[in-house]
Amino acid sequence: MEQSAQETRDKILTAAISLMKVNGYKGMTTRSIAKAAGVNESTIFRHFVNKQGILDALVDRYSYVPGIHQVFDSLTGELSSDLIRVAEAYQEFMKHNGEMVLIGLRETGQFPELDEKTAAIPIQLKKLLVDYLTRMHEKGVIRRTDFEASAMTFIWMNLGYFISASLYGQKITLVKTEDFLQCGVRTFAQGLLEGH
Repeated sequence: MEQSAQETRDKILTAAISLMKVNGYKGMTTRSIAKAAGVNESTIFRHFVNKQGILDALVDRYSYVPGIHQVFDSLTGELSSDLIRVAEAYQEFMKHNGEMVLIGLRETGQFPELDEKTAAIPIQLKKLLVDYLTRMHEKGVIRRTDFEASAMTFIWMNLGYFISASLYGQKITLVKTEDFLQCGVRTFAQGLLEGH
């Protein structure tokens, strides 16, 4: 049975991600990608033109953040529950895009377009969080604080958990994602309520 064009593209992109994790962008070739994907090198050229085209497709795929705005649109105003929902959405996004995140960290400074796309995700999340925290303060739910610093603390906490789990598995901690969300996020939320 013949593969669809989309299935072929996906195989090539998956192979490229695997090779970039090991060899970096500069260390992989269209020939090695073709071999790993089980396709002819000419198939890569037909779908992506060149190696840069593959990187562009990966960056475009990574930059798509489905559902993050919907999560914020559906928040209830109960601080801990809301922040747990946001953290769950973030962890889910990272789970599906983790390899590109780690590649982006590894290749930082090498490809401005990858740096820009990698930074766009936390920038978007930061803005949504700052807006949410500002509204919660205006409603009298949380105390006045530096909402950008608070939003970045929340992002760094979640990113740190993801990186630790991705790079070290259970060598550093046995805390499961659900427990991190319940304990870590609730502790963060409690800090916003203190003295209020």
